[in-house]
Amino acid sequence: MSVEDNILDIAHISFLDMIKVMITQVGAASAKGTLMRNALMTADSISAIDYPSFDDYIAAIKDATNPIARIEGQATYQGGDVFGLQKCPFAGSIKNYNDVFMGLPSSYAEFTDEFNRPGQIPRKYRVGGGAGVSPFCAVHQPMRSAFAEKITIGGKKVLIYQLGCKSGSGKKGFAQEYIDETGVPKDLVDKVLDNHMCCYSIKIQQ
Repeated sequence: MSVEDNILDIAHISFLDMIKVMITQVGAASAKGTLMRNALMTADSISAIDYPSFDDYIAAIKDATNPIARIEGQATYQGGDVFGLQKCPFAGSIKNYNDVFMGLPSSYAEFTDEFNRPGQIPRKYRVGGGAGVSPFCAVHQPMRSAFAEKITIGGKKVLIYQLGCKSGSGKKGFAQEYIDETGVPKDLVDKVLDNHMCCYSIKIQQ
């Protein structure tokens, strides 16, 4: 193990602890709303971009010029309109927090349940619905969908549907509503999650 591996990122630790404090002070529902609103506001800062073709969109993921790839890392194309993300963007934050506190706060489970409940904003951005496995999904999933609103492919708008996610412990969560809506087989989502932490679909609007 290198010296760098032993150094903790206090920004990561502080962020995770801030979520715990928010849940305690204002409740899971209000904390969820705050995190989701902040995530959506981030998308306001990026410029609109058009990719001439779906192949161009995928190529931009590979060279990390795609705005979504820049916030979450390089997703892997699974065929059709399905993508898998091998590493959670918050993996480093979780590791740092666990190194200090030997586990995530128990209140995170309540937050995650709240994120998965039906609601206007989750439905609008096609997130949660069973595919949330931690509070960080309430940041990552809406942000990705909001970034997609700034992207067109061949001049056509795209929508992202969160299909499933896997926690650090290996527990899988599925958004059955969005799986049904996209027509992606649940067995495929399950298979993608065997080797990925996140599975989503990109639909080009006709």
